[in-house]
Amino acid sequence: METYVAEIGEIVRAQRRDEEVIDDLSSRISKVVKDLLGQRRWIRWFPYFRNFASTAYYANTVLACNQTLGEEYVKLFESEGLNRVFCRIISSRKEKTSSPTLPQTLSLDCQFATIPKLVDHFLNYFLGFEARLFLKFKRLHLAIFYIYGAYYSLARRWTGIRFLSVNPQTDLPALKLYRFLGYVTIAQLIVSCLIGVFSFIEEERKRDFKKKETKKPVAQEEDVVEELNSVSHPWFRCSVCLEQRDPSALFCGHLFCWTCIQEHALPAEGPSRCPQCRLAFEPRDVTPLLNL
Repeated sequence: METYVAEIGEIVRAQRRDEEVIDDLSSRISKVVKDLLGQRRWIRWFPYFRNFASTAYYANTVLACNQTLGEEYVKLFESEGLNRVFCRIISSRKEKTSSPTLPQTLSLDCQFATIPKLVDHFLNYFLGFEARLFLKFKRLHLAIFYIYGAYYSLARRWTGIRFLSVNPQTDLPALKLYRFLGYVTIAQLIVSCLIGVFSFIEEERKRDFKKKETKKPVAQEEDVVEELNSVSHPWFRCSVCLEQRDPSALFCGHLFCWTCIQEHALPAEGPSRCPQCRLAFEPRDVTPLLNL
C-alpha cells in the first residue's frame, strides 16, 4: 500500500475526532458516577473525569497497539520512531501538567499528606508558574506545527514520530490558511509577553510609589520633631533630659520637652502619667508652647 506524508488538516481532524470521543466518554462516566455515588461525590471528582476518560481511551487503543478512532477516521498511520506507547504516555502526562485541574489535584493531595504550609505554598507557586510557562511553550509549538506541519504534539517531536496517510491529495488553500494561523498565533504570543512585561514594570512602579508615600509622613513627623527641638529657650530646661529645648505643657501645668514627654507616654501600659504629679494624660493632650 502506497503511503504519503500526512497533511496538517488530516492530523488536526484526527486529533479533533479523538477529543470528541474522549469528551463523550467523559460525559458518560460523569453521568454514571452522579447516578451511583450522588451529587456531593460527583462535584468533588468532576474535574478528573476527562483525565480518567483520556487514560481509558488511549489504554484501549495505543496500549493495545491499535489506531485511535481519529487516526482510523482519516486513515492515518504512525511512522517509525520511538515506541508510540512511550510517546502517548509522555503526551498524556504533559497534558495533565498543563491542565486547569492541576491546582485541584494539589489541594486534593494535601488533604491526605502532612505538608508544612510554607512548603505547600512554595510548591503551589512553583508548579503554577511551571504550568503557565508550559502553556505558553505549548502554544508556540502549535504555531510551529501550523507553519511547518511536522509534529502536532511535543511528545511526537521528542520521539520523532510522524503520521503517514493513504490519501494523496494536497489541499493548498488549507495549508496557506494554517500557515497564516501559525503566524497570527506567534504574534499573539509576542503581544501577550510584552503586555506581561509592561504590567510587571507598572506594578513595580506602583509598589515603589506606595513605599515613597508611606515614608513621607514619617519624614514629615521627624522634621516637625526636629523643628520643635531646634528652638531653645534660655529660661527653660527640661527636667527629664536637662537640656534647653522648646517646652511642651500638660494639663497639670508641668513643662517638659516634646521628645521626652512623647517617649514617656508612648510605651506606657494603660494611661500615661505626668513624671512629676502622676496625673493621667493622653499623648494627644501634650501642647507645644511656641512664640514665647
